[in-house]
Amino acid sequence: MLDAMREQEQIIHERALLRVARLFRVPVDELRLDHIFGVDLKPSFVSDFRRNEFDQINDDIHDVADRTVAKEFKSGKLVIRTVGDYCDHLVRCSRTKPKDVERIFELDEKRNSRSAPA
Repeated sequence: MLDAMREQEQIIHERALLRVARLFRVPVDELRLDHIFGVDLKPSFVSDFRRNEFDQINDDIHDVADRTVAKEFKSGKLVIRTVGDYCDHLVRCSRTKPKDVERIFELDEKRNSRSAPA
């Protein structure tokens, strides 16, 4: 049972990493867990009217958070700065809100399939 859980968490971690790579248009093999959002990964544009990569990552982070995690954000106890933080956050939240985490990956797969060349 524990091995199955670890395997599932590894899958979520890998899918989260792939989502970041796709959003920022970075080859997944060049993406590192210590890459910092805003330093190593920059948005392709900044706009008050259109959503960029940071907006999507921020939405992911907050959409999957349960009450406990939301309180940690509000108190400043939890801050997502790196790709590794993001991946770990999705793994953690998958334990309490697995459907919400899965929805992020489904949206990513749909988005990616629409942008793939025919």
